[in-house]
Amino acid sequence: MHQLPAFLIGLSATVLVATWVAYPVWLSARARSHPRPVPRGPLARWPSVTIVVVVQNAEPWLRDLLMNLLALAYPPDLRRILVVSNASDDFTDAVVASLPPSGVEVLRVLRRRHSMAAAENLARRHVQSELVVVVHPAARLRPSALGALVAPFADPSVGVAYGREVSADPYTGIETPRETLFRRFERWMRDAETRVFGTVSARRTLYAVRAELYRAPVAAALSPDFAPLLAAGERGFRAVYADAAECVMARPQALHHLYLQTVRTVTRDAATLLLKPHLLDPRRYGAFAGILLGHKLGRWLSSWALLGLVAGLALLAPTQAWARGALALTLLPSLVAGLAWFFPGRARSGAAPLPIRLATSTLAVAHACVNALRDLPEPRLVPAPPPWARGRL
Repeated sequence: MHQLPAFLIGLSATVLVATWVAYPVWLSARARSHPRPVPRGPLARWPSVTIVVVVQNAEPWLRDLLMNLLALAYPPDLRRILVVSNASDDFTDAVVASLPPSGVEVLRVLRRRHSMAAAENLARRHVQSELVVVVHPAARLRPSALGALVAPFADPSVGVAYGREVSADPYTGIETPRETLFRRFERWMRDAETRVFGTVSARRTLYAVRAELYRAPVAAALSPDFAPLLAAGERGFRAVYADAAECVMARPQALHHLYLQTVRTVTRDAATLLLKPHLLDPRRYGAFAGILLGHKLGRWLSSWALLGLVAGLALLAPTQAWARGALALTLLPSLVAGLAWFFPGRARSGAAPLPIRLATSTLAVAHACVNALRDLPEPRLVPAPPPWARGRL
């Protein structure tokens, strides 16, 4: 009678231990045998760079974004800024035209694309530089961020480099004073993965990629930042984490927005990986496959493992008092997270206790996996305007 719940609990525990204990231990051991590379010093020659930013009706804040990009410490003759205007029907294009000649160009998309990724595909054929840097339109870069992002490409094995995102409150624009324990763990993991082979933690906020990898089109339903990472690994390139390449990003804090954002991101990442399942074979791709299995696939399976754990406890609850208590402790955060959905203005993800954020992420990842497997439409996510759009930064 207890065989099924015991199997569910045992299998779920195995997945969770493998992902959150065994994989970090394996990664730490491998990182110790791969000492941090000695800096090679300044680049002998700075490569040419095209900064791509995709916008839509960005008239109120586009000038501020472009001024931020133009102020980056990088040789102006090697830097080009390409603004992809997704059929904007305001004065977005005019803002670019009003700037003095400074290497800023606009590529107007005449027919609006359903997603920014589809609009970005049109820019891929207009890139002639050695590197392409993709910037989220709501991000603001530190002056030294571009140089720090480009520097790793002195190593010919590097195909993609991701920057570091510093969170800011979307209403005040004030940067988060300290990182959570989980964010510090994430930074350690990306650094260790970079030392072993390469990170698989894609960051759409700010990343650089070799032009030959960027020019390959990406389907609108796939992840435009995760796809170059997989293409790089397939061709033997590494994806590295550039900690010094900082940008400030104001993200909405409501739990319901976190849920929708997680669903959208994981749906695209999972759909992208499903097209290249051979990359999960350690016999062919070695450490890269191991990192994909531990960091990506393991985390997606962890959500299902948590749900399996709840199911096992529910089956044991009628006869086992300890199972009833554990089930109550497990379901309470999910109940609170569900109630928070109806109060988006008050339920801030940053202020929510860890169990509630964990319940929200677990359900969102499970939802995203179903979307990726069944090709269901994604929930529509309407981003909140960044604080600089309202003149607060």
